[in-house]
Amino acid sequence: MRYVTVVAYPDEEGFTRLDRRVNELGLAYRAIHRMELLDDDTVAMFAEGRGDIAGLRRVLSESPEVFEFSVTGDDDGFFSYTRYAADDLTRMVMEGRRESSHLMDMPVEHTADGGLRMTLIGTEAAFADVLSEQPEDVRVEVERTGPYTPGPRHVVSRLTERQREVLEAAVDLGYYREPREATHDEIAAATGLSETTVGEHLRKIEATVFSSLHAGATDR
Repeated sequence: MRYVTVVAYPDEEGFTRLDRRVNELGLAYRAIHRMELLDDDTVAMFAEGRGDIAGLRRVLSESPEVFEFSVTGDDDGFFSYTRYAADDLTRMVMEGRRESSHLMDMPVEHTADGGLRMTLIGTEAAFADVLSEQPEDVRVEVERTGPYTPGPRHVVSRLTERQREVLEAAVDLGYYREPREATHDEIAAATGLSETTVGEHLRKIEATVFSSLHAGATDR
């Protein structure tokens, strides 16, 4: 049994009006825990997020595509249920799931650059089928693959290779000690990156780690 983690990027035509309005909120974190295509051609979605909860409620209440919704929490962390009209892209993806032998490991995460990160579980043959039959208006990039171990993978496995390199240097240099013993400039010197790039990587690392901890806390 193997897994492959991919990031899917719809082109401009692939984004619905609802997608665009939610993306414009600039939420710090978004993840889909469950998504179902219903018999009435609507989609029911249970999602998690962090950021402008008032803005999200406004977008959902003003969107004609949304039939019902409920949002609980605050800007530091919220969960939402939304039932909305299925668009062509979502319908194609959801129907393709029913016809394929692979399984999708939830949650599906929204990336900072507008993509959807998803992990598929199955065989090499199943992955080959799903990767070769993508809609024309979606670009798919393989992020990582390997043997699948049942149970949650360690949060560090969700970081890119360069992010893991920056994290290792930050820990070794004492960046996370109290008091702090290293600066972005010192981490940059150790990794051969610019100070600005190190800062960007550290923000993404911390967002991934903290969102994982938040999701784990809600399970108890």
